[in-house]
Amino acid sequence: MARDSIIEVSNVWKRYGLPPFLPWKKRTVKDSEWALRDISFSVPRGGSLGILGRNGAGKSTLLKVLAGVTPPDKGSVVISGSIFSMIELAAGMSMELTGLENIQVLGAIMGLSQAELRKITPQVEKFSELGEWLAKPVWQYSSGMVGRLAFGIAVNIRADILLVDEVLSTGDIMFQKKCQLKVQEVLAGGTTLLFVSHSPYQVEKLCEDGMLLEKGACVFKGGSTEAMREYLRRTVSAKVTLGKTDLEKQMDMRPGTGDVRVTRCYFTDEDGREISSLTTGQPVTVNIDYVAKEDVFPVNVSLTLFDTSNVPIAILSPAREKGYTEKMRKGNGTIRCHIPRFPALGMGLYFNIRINSTYPLDMVENALIFDAVPTPEIAQQTASRGIIFCESQWTQM
Repeated sequence: MARDSIIEVSNVWKRYGLPPFLPWKKRTVKDSEWALRDISFSVPRGGSLGILGRNGAGKSTLLKVLAGVTPPDKGSVVISGSIFSMIELAAGMSMELTGLENIQVLGAIMGLSQAELRKITPQVEKFSELGEWLAKPVWQYSSGMVGRLAFGIAVNIRADILLVDEVLSTGDIMFQKKCQLKVQEVLAGGTTLLFVSHSPYQVEKLCEDGMLLEKGACVFKGGSTEAMREYLRRTVSAKVTLGKTDLEKQMDMRPGTGDVRVTRCYFTDEDGREISSLTTGQPVTVNIDYVAKEDVFPVNVSLTLFDTSNVPIAILSPAREKGYTEKMRKGNGTIRCHIPRFPALGMGLYFNIRINSTYPLDMVENALIFDAVPTPEIAQQTASRGIIFCESQWTQM
């Protein structure tokens, strides 16, 4: 049996800029002024929708329209329930009030009775782990503490609809995990979630459905797993693996003294052929071409591997593997890092390069952006959402 809709968005357009009709003339609306373009979707009661997109895609604008912060210029939004929005960490809070007073005020705004407020206050206190800080004004809080209070209020007030914009990435890693588990608990209780994030993996984990925005328009709607794959496909295809020309153009803008500069970075296979994507579990060599203004010693080169959520997966360096640092001679050269069995899985992985002596020489972000695809054998052994392929041997006594 189909669930009834709690959110109905029909042909919504939203623009920013000067009004189309000025007192002295009619003005042509520029295409770039539209932040949202003909957006339509519905969310069932108790459902969850993740909204993905690059910066400027219109994600936050859409949440503001849904929250009633700003009206659409065209189209309609019908909300059939109470909303608690976490568009910004301190949204709705008074910096002059204490944490406890903010709980009371926001709860009253959401229509909670005094009995309900007395019930949720200790729940917020326990979840936020702020202790005696709740008796202090919020302006004294750090941004992480504000996030703890805001999230504690949001998940314990139990509105019909929860709008969340990137705030799951606030605070330390343990609190982030706690927030994710609490959101899953709230969803199981029937709350509807609209979740904006740059992390497609968070969207896939928390949401049933996903929507992808580009330049204010919806370019994909479907299941969250399919939305994640489409987002990664478009994001990876929009990024170009940096070759010699790109890195040389960046030389004067990168951090470091410039005594050594990376000029090119690329992968090669076992036969020395250049490749643009990797196969998980197979050997690969990372080649780093450089130019040195003079002989430099000691030198340590490190490669840091990141996933698409900007989480560092591994750090590789000769100092760790061989116990000593490299020497770079004046002129052009190449350093090679051979990986016998590349362990990572996923799209949109990337390497950063750092070259240090007793001081930083060069730092290259997004030096290589690539996909790592599993062999058919590995694909049968691991979940598609895994990040690391780890072989294991099991015994039973």
